[in-house]
Amino acid sequence: MFYKVSLIMVLLLLAAFAGAEDWITIYNDDLSLVRSNFELELEKGRQDYNFDNITSRIEAPSVIVHSLGGGVRVAEQNYEYDLAGKHQIIAKYIEREVELLTKDDSRVIGTLKFYDGSSFGILEKGSGRLFVVADGETQVIKLAELPSNFYTKPTLHWSLIADKAGKHPLQMTYLTGGLSWNVTYNSVWDEKNLALNSWVTITNQSGKAFDDVTLKLIAGDVNRVYDSYNQYKRDYYPEMAGMAMDAAAPSFEEKAFHDFHMYTLDQKVSFANNQTKQLELYPLQNVKANQAYEYSTWGGGVNSVIKFKNTEENGIGKPLPKGTIKVYKKDSDGNLEFIGEDSIDHTSKNEEVKISTGTAFDLVASTLVRDQKDLGKRISERTIQITLRNNSAEAKTINVLHQLGGNDRIIESNFDHTEDTNMKSTFEIPVQPDKEVILNFTVRTEY
Repeated sequence: MFYKVSLIMVLLLLAAFAGAEDWITIYNDDLSLVRSNFELELEKGRQDYNFDNITSRIEAPSVIVHSLGGGVRVAEQNYEYDLAGKHQIIAKYIEREVELLTKDDSRVIGTLKFYDGSSFGILEKGSGRLFVVADGETQVIKLAELPSNFYTKPTLHWSLIADKAGKHPLQMTYLTGGLSWNVTYNSVWDEKNLALNSWVTITNQSGKAFDDVTLKLIAGDVNRVYDSYNQYKRDYYPEMAGMAMDAAAPSFEEKAFHDFHMYTLDQKVSFANNQTKQLELYPLQNVKANQAYEYSTWGGGVNSVIKFKNTEENGIGKPLPKGTIKVYKKDSDGNLEFIGEDSIDHTSKNEEVKISTGTAFDLVASTLVRDQKDLGKRISERTIQITLRNNSAEAKTINVLHQLGGNDRIIESNFDHTEDTNMKSTFEIPVQPDKEVILNFTVRTEY
């Protein structure tokens, strides 16, 4: 009989835990939404309850507590973050009796009059003499007790009203900092295709571990309003070192959500505090891409770029969260070598992705204003000369890019050009090996 009762109790406990769920939605700008289901054992009527299963970066005004059974109401909530520590505890003992044991085994007993972080001021019991004892010379500090209004963890202090005694299911939702995610795209370039692999790196510096949570990621820039206190919190908590890499093979389901994109992991995941975890975002994509060389008229060199349009026809057509793309290329010995990296912003499908891998070593370009004149009546012209040299053993095409102003137009050029809707002109200039080509074009400005 006892065995049957015990088994029933175990099964009931397992069922209760199975019904509990936790969710985390992580945004891009040090912002996450945490939602937890849990039960509290409460008495009937009004009572105080300390709940410390929260992050250290919680935004207290964002907390929403919902009684799933309708039997509990939160009458008052306080966020207690004055955590127990040496300085905080001693500050509470001003005008109270303390006992100090110094490194030379001397004892000082009396009323603590001040503590400034470097020394104690104690009015000795009985004699009334004031002793100033250096903090560095203090070996032991004896206090009567730990003050009751101290907490060892960030805590929500609730005043709850329950309609009956027993277990009550609750759901709590809050915003927090300390959880972040970014994407790293690793790719291999073979002059025609990019073998593109994408990984999500999630870092938990929230001060709390999460076990078996449902994970969602939001790609997009969510508008926030920061007051001076929240900005202080964002600046005060530094990034912490330490990395724990978890090899996992879950997958994300992507969908449009409001004006953003949401990525939901298809299985539960756990995060230790101060842990960095990597998860695959998309499986390997073979993307058709093109090599190009670009020189901006006022740039410092000829950039080597790899470009592709984010379409299904090119082998991808998926919303790409902002991140870093690293590019590798196979050498003649079969080994991969790193050839550059670039960052991309959030890129929707059908948009172009351009990866700058660096400055082309054997391609040289320079800009010179050859002639500039004022034609009167708010009209001026200038002739720009671009000198291009190809010192490599292969023919190259260099795209010269010139950004026109709103009152500019090109009236003459020795090479054809195209102009996009943003008034950026592109000259495609073929340059043979060990040759030099000079581009001249005249820009007229009318106000």
